[in-house]
Amino acid sequence: MHNALEVNNLKKHYIQKKVVKKDGKTTSKQLVKAVDGVSFTLKQGEILGVIGESGCGKSTLGRLLISLEKPTEGDITLNGTDVHALLKQDRLKYRRMSQIIFQNPFDTFDPRHTVKKIMMSVLKLHHIGESEEEQLKICCDTLNEAGLQPAENYLDRYPFELSGGQLQRISILRSMLLNPIFLVADEPISMLDVSIRADIIRMLQQLTKEHNTAMVFISHDIATTRYISDRVAVMYLGKIVEIGTTDDILHSPSHPYTQALISNCASLDPLEERDVIKLEGEPPTPIDTGPGCYFAPRCVHACERCFKEYPDVRTKKNGVKVACFLVNDESGLETEKEV
Repeated sequence: MHNALEVNNLKKHYIQKKVVKKDGKTTSKQLVKAVDGVSFTLKQGEILGVIGESGCGKSTLGRLLISLEKPTEGDITLNGTDVHALLKQDRLKYRRMSQIIFQNPFDTFDPRHTVKKIMMSVLKLHHIGESEEEQLKICCDTLNEAGLQPAENYLDRYPFELSGGQLQRISILRSMLLNPIFLVADEPISMLDVSIRADIIRMLQQLTKEHNTAMVFISHDIATTRYISDRVAVMYLGKIVEIGTTDDILHSPSHPYTQALISNCASLDPLEERDVIKLEGEPPTPIDTGPGCYFAPRCVHACERCFKEYPDVRTKKNGVKVACFLVNDESGLETEKEV
């Protein structure tokens, strides 16, 4: 049985144009490595959470995975077939297999279209349903099941007449009408009111399990990612520095960057004591990175080797993959003396 998604050495580099500074001097062209050699697999029905600081390449990765952008290098395989071959063969069929839910539900839809037209246009485009009556029934049933009831009250409404939560529900429902193999959710709850975030997450979780859809859930919210994800990938400057099961990553992080991220995450237990790891140094930039580990300038454990070469990925006994010289196979992060 094929994996739903296979990603191998995916890269997306941009060329930053020359910029004239205030003093009149011109900067030379620079290479921006937004995504820099990402590899992972995803099984059917599995949810992979992708976390990291702003600017680490999460959203660019999401757009690459559903071919909204062309990769500079690397391969993406969907259900055992190369994505480039799928796009050349039948672009419409590929769009049925791969969908995305964007961050801002208010920018997702044409403000001139009613909910009925938004939902019906998808069914008509992909020839789902034998007649218009059947397509309308599919729309109504879908809205009712998602809690937008009675559906007849919503069909003639325009996006501006709905709340952010209602629009995001419709965005999710529209994507799932096609029963996709793979779904990207790019921070789908970050612009919603806190009171409805849990409902949207539960809805996403339920629909992906019902349709056996693999999902990449992109977020900066570690608590939410912990709730919804089967596995977690931690990104830093376009690279995955650690990937494994949610429990292994969040309860016993191995990479120094993952440890810092989790130590700064708010806990549900107000009495819990934890040591917060402060990241020193300037915020990261994906321009002309390397040659060593990208995290080395901010890492308290960095040794001389870290500044000279990028570490290979090491697989621990629990299956967690970590890109760090200071991680051994058994206990995780070694002490500076051991190194």
